[in-house]
This record gives sequence, C-alpha cells and structure tokens, in this order.
Amino acid sequence: MNKLKKICSILITLAVSIALQAHVYNSQQLLPDGHWMYDALYMLNADVGRATLGDSAPLSVAELKMYFDDIPYNKLSESGKRLYSQVWDFFTDKKFAINFGPVKVGFNVIAEPQLMYKSNKNIDWSFGTDYTGKIAPDGKDYWASSSFLGNSASNPFLSLPLSLSFGDSIIIETTPFFGKSFQGMSKQRNFTNLPYNFNDMEFLWPRTAYASVGKSFNKWGVNLHIAHEGMRIGKTQTGSIIYNSTFETDAYVQFNVYSPYVKYNLDIVQIARNRFMYIHNLDVIPYFKWIKLRILEGTLVNAPFEFRFLNPLMIMHSFGAWNDYTTPEESKYYDEAHVCAYMGASFDITPCKYLRLYGLYAQNEIQSKHELKSAIGRAMPDSFGVQTGAEFTFPDKHNGWWLCTLEGVYTSPFFYIKHGAEWSLYSARQDMQGNSNPVCSWIGTPFGPDCIGAQLRVGYRHMQKWSCTMEYLFVAHGTNSFGLFQNTVTINGKEYYSYYPAVRRKLVGTTAALTDEEAASLARTLRLTGVVQYTNCITLKGTYMINNHFAFAARLSYMFIFNNKNKLGVFAHGVELSTSFTYTLL
Repeated sequence: MNKLKKICSILITLAVSIALQAHVYNSQQLLPDGHWMYDALYMLNADVGRATLGDSAPLSVAELKMYFDDIPYNKLSESGKRLYSQVWDFFTDKKFAINFGPVKVGFNVIAEPQLMYKSNKNIDWSFGTDYTGKIAPDGKDYWASSSFLGNSASNPFLSLPLSLSFGDSIIIETTPFFGKSFQGMSKQRNFTNLPYNFNDMEFLWPRTAYASVGKSFNKWGVNLHIAHEGMRIGKTQTGSIIYNSTFETDAYVQFNVYSPYVKYNLDIVQIARNRFMYIHNLDVIPYFKWIKLRILEGTLVNAPFEFRFLNPLMIMHSFGAWNDYTTPEESKYYDEAHVCAYMGASFDITPCKYLRLYGLYAQNEIQSKHELKSAIGRAMPDSFGVQTGAEFTFPDKHNGWWLCTLEGVYTSPFFYIKHGAEWSLYSARQDMQGNSNPVCSWIGTPFGPDCIGAQLRVGYRHMQKWSCTMEYLFVAHGTNSFGLFQNTVTINGKEYYSYYPAVRRKLVGTTAALTDEEAASLARTLRLTGVVQYTNCITLKGTYMINNHFAFAARLSYMFIFNNKNKLGVFAHGVELSTSFTYTLL
C-alpha cells in the first residue's frame, strides 16, 4: 500500500510539473490565430512605439522569437518587462512529450463543454460561418446572416492534440476532436456543443492539421509548412479584409523567408479540387521602425495546379491568364472566366507609444479610364474593400493592459465576386449529412461584399489570468451579400451565371438581360444594394483562468436588427448567452 501511495504521489507530482512547464515542442511549431502570443507581441511593440512584421498567422515559434528578441527590453515599462518575462517563460520551457532520442511524441486532452441560450429564433447565432447568407427550408428564400463574429461556430466538446517532432526543425501536429458540425450548432434551439444527435456530429476532422519544417539563423529564418486552413494576413479586430483565418480551404502551402525588417511569403491555397489561389506577399519595415508596409498579389485559377504562378519575381497579372481557360462557348457570355486577379496592400503606423493606426486595402477588379470607354468596360464593376482602425493599448501599475479599438470596414457590392462562383473568392462546403445549407466563407472579412461596418471595443486584460471586454458592432448589409450564385439561366441546355453586370448585357432574350446602360448603372454604383439590413450588437464577454488546467469563459450579447433578413420594415431583437468551461489535462 505504501508503494502504491508513493507511485501515486510521484504521478501527481509529475502531472503538476508537466502542467507548469512551457507550451512548445520545437521551434517550427505553429501558433494558431487567436493565440495570446500575437496580442503580447503587439502590446510590447506598442510599449516601445514600434511596428512589427508579426501581423500574420500562423507563425512558427522561431519567427515569433525573432520578433520578440528585436524588442528593446530596456525601453519597456515595468508592466511591459513583466509581460516580456511571461513570453520567454513560454518559449524556454518544454512541454511534456515522450522522448525517443531526437524524436518526441506530444499529446494532450482538452474538454470544453459549452452551454448556450438565444431568446429569439428569428435571429441567427452570432458565432456562425455561413457568411454568404442563409437559405430558408424551402430553398427559395435568402437573407444576410447576422453571424458576423468570424468564429468557427464553437470549440469542440472534446479534442486530442497530437504532435510528432524531429529535433528542433520538423514537427507534425493534428487535433482530432468530438464535436458538433456547423449545421448542428446553428440550429435555432441548440443549447450545447455536445453532439447528442448523430446527424449533428462533425465528420470533417481534424480541422487543425499541419506539417512544418524550417531553420532560424542569427537575424533571419525560413519556414515551409502545409496546413488545412486558418491562415490570416493582417491584424484587425473584425477579421482581415485581405485574407482571414475563417476562410475554409482544403489545404495551403506557405514558403516563408523572414527577418525583423523584411519578409516574403509565397502561399499556394487549394480551395477545392482544381481550384487554386497563388499569393505573393512582401512586408517591409523601413529604417525608422515605426511603420510597416505590405504589398500583395494573388491569382485564383479554377484549373489544375501550375508552376508559372510560383515565380516570386514575376508579376502574375502579366500572364494574361483570364484568356487561357475560357471555352469558345463560355466566351460568348463571360469574356473572361475561371480566373480572378487579386491585389492587396496595408500599413501599420505607430506614431507614438501605445497607439497603432492601420489600414488594409484589397481589390479583385478596378476599371481604368481607358477601359471605361467601352461598353464592356463600363459593365465591369469596381470590386474592392477598405479597412481602417485605431488601436490604443497601454499598461497600468497592476500588470494589466487596457485595450481600446475603433475599426471601420467598407466592401463594394461586387467585392470578392467575379463572373462565376467557381472563380469568385469564396468557398462552399456541403455538410456530409446532406443539409441544405452549405458552410460558406469569403477569403477576407467575414462580413463579405456589399457592407459597411464598424466596431468599438474597450477592454482590460491581465495576460494568462483574466480579461473583460465590451464591444459595440454595427453592420449594414446589402442584398449582394448573399444568394447571388443561385442566379442562373439555361441557354441551349447549358447553365450560365446571371448576376454579373458584364454577363447580363450579353444574355439577350433571357429574363436576366440588361441593356448596356442598365449594366453600366449596376456596375458603377458603390452604394449598398437592395433592402439594407442594419445589425447592431452589444457584447460583454470575459475569461478567467483558474489555474493551468481550468478556465472559464462567458459571453452576453444583445442584438437588434432593422430590416431583419433584408425584409423592409421587419425589426427583431434578442439576447444571446454562452458559457464554457475548459479543462486541459497537461
């Protein structure tokens, strides 16, 4: 009996020591979007009045170390120095793993039961991902979803993170889970993330899976990884307008060369079978260090993979690929098909300590003065989005940090949209149980096209202990935000999309036909379309970490909507409440 007690005591001590150890397996491990290290990086840079290249995700531990190491410690405030120590405690300790020499196997068990309540069944849950709009049960009615928060429905009820690392340069990680699907979570009377019904289970798992390899040197490093989804380009409050982690993809591959002041990414994104997005991304911090600039070029091709788009010094637009994939039959109506050009730019300015000003711009179609001289040019809509914000972050004497952010977003009616769904900047995944509503997402902002939005956030955070935040969100959504891809006509037995102005002027003799003047009028307008839905959401949320194993989170939202579901004069309001309790074994 004494031996048994002694063994149990040793195991308990080992479990506690494991829990208190750090949180990384090796330097090439990727930290997902939403990890507290990204907030810490911005807090510390705000504390010294500098910009950082670490505004994308996921990043490797080695890259994040380089950015933190570049922060001048002696210029930090006392609260900044304490946070800096927390960061390096995270990096330097090693998480528990089973060692086989240079090979390590890591694992964990995370349980996160969640309870939810919504008072009005006519308002969508606020955590949804179906941003192209809801479909009524009869399949004939569409409306803008009020699910604007950009979360992936909810965390699973039970997950099992697993990792396999080789030395300090290679890691493979995945997280199988047991949880509800988006369709199960979005049911009006849902109250928990426990999948008690077989049809509500999520079978697309794991959602998190990647392999990462790389090497960090003195002042630069390189990383190559392949992952399922979850990439983000740009740090914002409501989701990046350029590329957001909520974009659902089959896989992406990223080649990343980085230093503290210059960074280059090549991203190859497989949205679906024979549907690839190629992105070149260059970030620069000039010598004076308080400004960061980005330029990005991308091309979506609805065709098999091609090498020509990988050349980092080649302008992809120069290939003229919009003429390469259109059949003679399609060219009668589409002119250009199966290709979407994409461009983005952003800036981060830190004019003084604790204040960050940022702006992001993205476009997939802009007509020049020369192009506007022709009827086809005038029928091509300017498709772009702009996102700007001001973020005020400052510490207090109690080692906490105050956060205040004001952000605005505008997207034009045809932003992310091209002549056909297959070469527009969105994805759709049908549920394996055959539910009528596919899970849809845009490449960038969860708000999608045809919207004007703003959010004010005020909060206080004691890193890795507790936080409290209050938010007010306003979003105005036009009717181009949803249902466009359902508009088709059949000509000579073949189906064509019939929503795009440049196409509709060619659909002579059909119900979708427009004259050149009507097509130009539709294309050139930049105001919100149709009956505009006005969503207002006031949210109070908080988190509390009891210890290294237990955490609690709660959220209370009051939403009131004018022209609900894009129906003129319809008003709806209601309360949403959610609570979760997280247990982490190791």
